[in-house]
Amino acid sequence: MKKMLAVTLAVLMAGIVAGCGTKTESSAAAETETAAVKSEASDTEQAQESQEPSASGDPIRIGLTTVLTGDRSLEGEYASNAAKIITEEINTQGGVLGRPIEIVIEDALGTDVGAVNAYRKLASDDSIVAIVGPDSSNDGMAQSPSALEFKILTTAQGSSPTLKNMCNNDNPYLFQLRACDDTLCAALIKYSVEELGIKSYAVMHDTETSSADQARLFTEALKSYGIEPVVTVPFTTGTKDFSSHIAQVQASGADAIIGAAFQTEAAILIQQIRSLGIEAPILGSNGFADPVTIQLAGELNDNVYCASAWVPNTPNPKGAALAEKYKELYGDDCGKAAAQIYDHISVICEAITLAGSTDREAVREAMNTIGDYQGAITKYDCRTNGDCGRGGLLVKVVKGKAEIISEITSEKVIE
Repeated sequence: MKKMLAVTLAVLMAGIVAGCGTKTESSAAAETETAAVKSEASDTEQAQESQEPSASGDPIRIGLTTVLTGDRSLEGEYASNAAKIITEEINTQGGVLGRPIEIVIEDALGTDVGAVNAYRKLASDDSIVAIVGPDSSNDGMAQSPSALEFKILTTAQGSSPTLKNMCNNDNPYLFQLRACDDTLCAALIKYSVEELGIKSYAVMHDTETSSADQARLFTEALKSYGIEPVVTVPFTTGTKDFSSHIAQVQASGADAIIGAAFQTEAAILIQQIRSLGIEAPILGSNGFADPVTIQLAGELNDNVYCASAWVPNTPNPKGAALAEKYKELYGDDCGKAAAQIYDHISVICEAITLAGSTDREAVREAMNTIGDYQGAITKYDCRTNGDCGRGGLLVKVVKGKAEIISEITSEKVIE
């Protein structure tokens, strides 16, 4: 019966994901057409009450590549909503350099090729000042050569250390605006060993680059305590039935399961582990506490620990204000994909302000002068290199609700 339930849940999860993709796809007018996200005008009374100057003139255009179609389309929905929020906030406060901003969106399709094509379309438009990359380390790394070719400031949402090294050593136009996984993974393992007293671990991970990096970092952190995983079980992106993978974990007798995957696979994995009656703690990569994962996994998302970039009940006042506004406007919890877009556009606008210009090179140079910039997720320090994101949160998910254990911070290494 339990096995049948696991398979049924896998099918249901696939249906939920497909349904979400359809909803987003239909709202996106066309899969690969440019969508300009412009500010929603305030009414006359609000404009009269405002003490801020009005933005006027030609808009400052910022590109955004995100996934509007396919299994990861919820990412694009969150991103598009956040782009509307930050655009309205900035424009009603006088814009940037006295001009309104405009976000131009291209569909990255959830593939490396799609991400590169979307990026190049934006970068080849001389009116685009800077570009926000998609929520995937793989896609960010795929876009890196084009950023170098077009010499345009590009912010990367991925958290992979491979991406961080690329930002710091290979591409001065690429900036990682997110706490790197090397900090987050080590913090989670430290807590599990020293506070939870876990002795043995099984590792389950997606084989795509960022998840494989996370699995490696988890393993290295365990080795610092003299612990080796009792079993490591890889799987491919898009897996819906984890029964054979979970069987290997059960046979290993591990006290806890470490998971590294994107939100959709993480949710299905959690569902099937719990449906088989396995109550062992799950230690997940940052996607395991994301509102998307929690929504899909539901109340079975219990006894899950995660080192996360973002949760809607963040103690950060700026983040809390964003979460409240997002909930009010869209009726859902604010996902990481939304909070990241909010921060990326905010930081890019700060660079444009510091540059006093929309010249691409001047904006990139100004980006490297930003230090201690408070965003909705964390502080950003981009001085001298592209390693900008400074912190995250250690959380426990209890029956579908993320409870914050502590904050995680990392010091900036000035080169």
